[in-house]
Amino acid sequence: MIYEFIEMAENDIAAIAHRFKFLIKSDVKNFYPSIYTHSISWALHGKAYIRKAGNRQNYSIFGNRVDKLFQYSNDGCTNGLPIGPAISDIAAEIVMSAVDRQLSDSLPEGAVVMRFKDDYRILVRTEADGRSIVKDLQAALKDYRLELNDEKTQFHSLPNGIFRDWVSQYHAVNRVPKAYYPFRRFKETYLAVVAIDRANSGCGVIDRFLADIITKKYRLRVKLDNRTLPKVLSLLLMLGSLRTKAYPKVLATIEAILQSTFGKQHSVEIAKHLADHLSQLSEREAENRYLIAWICYFLRANNLDSHITAKYKYKDPIVNATYTSSFALFKHCKDFKVFLGVKKAAKRTSLLKHLDVFKPQ
Repeated sequence: MIYEFIEMAENDIAAIAHRFKFLIKSDVKNFYPSIYTHSISWALHGKAYIRKAGNRQNYSIFGNRVDKLFQYSNDGCTNGLPIGPAISDIAAEIVMSAVDRQLSDSLPEGAVVMRFKDDYRILVRTEADGRSIVKDLQAALKDYRLELNDEKTQFHSLPNGIFRDWVSQYHAVNRVPKAYYPFRRFKETYLAVVAIDRANSGCGVIDRFLADIITKKYRLRVKLDNRTLPKVLSLLLMLGSLRTKAYPKVLATIEAILQSTFGKQHSVEIAKHLADHLSQLSEREAENRYLIAWICYFLRANNLDSHITAKYKYKDPIVNATYTSSFALFKHCKDFKVFLGVKKAAKRTSLLKHLDVFKPQ
């Protein structure tokens, strides 16, 4: 959804940009962890009303009940919403809609503001108008205990800034994804992707590259042989280290190799490569919990767990559940099941299909 919004916003901005001189991009600093749960009730009912004597603890007021439920989901803390659940998106949108209404009252004539979640695009005719809007946006956010990300607030003289630089850079090095990539082409494209990622921190070029080396039928486009297999595995795993969010897709790509005729013939080599990587990650469990959980899932889901020669004792309950395929918490809850064994889950779908957000299963 985020990528689709950004592309849609770029196209919409391009269509009307001739009427403006400047484009401003910004977002809210540390968005979900910073949302003050009381601000949900403020947005729904008005801060002045909620702060009246007797109203702050009045749980017949809907917003106060929502506020308290979010606190219960976060160990009683009043700061932060869980990242991921759709209900957090709804609560965040309630707060940001209130910010929008407040900002709209002060917009100069002719200015255009677009927002998706916490991501802003602002079109203005003068730099002074842009700075005025940013100041008013900061004030509106402050009323709800939020803060604009100054480091990411950028003023662009149009047409600069309409399109993402990294998209053009990537298109130049991988204009038309091939039916397959010989190792040399894969290597050169890979190195260009790493350079683009380092020059454009947090961009989606790694995700785009991983998508381009997989066909619509979830087969790898990279041509492999006995000599290139270990190199490709190593390079893919390093991509996961560069961009943690891409790590599941890296493993899904390796799973596509494993499920090919060539991959089945080299399953032991692939398993050893990943088991060695797991050993390195497990030396620092606290820092690598996310990666460890995914690699444990991969090995067990593909019946490669026998290649894990070391015995690990993970402290994190989620990591340990994935490693052992058994979840010890909530066993007394008979009304619902919160955990399905790894191999049962793996039978339902492959990693690539599961992670293909544009083709929900």
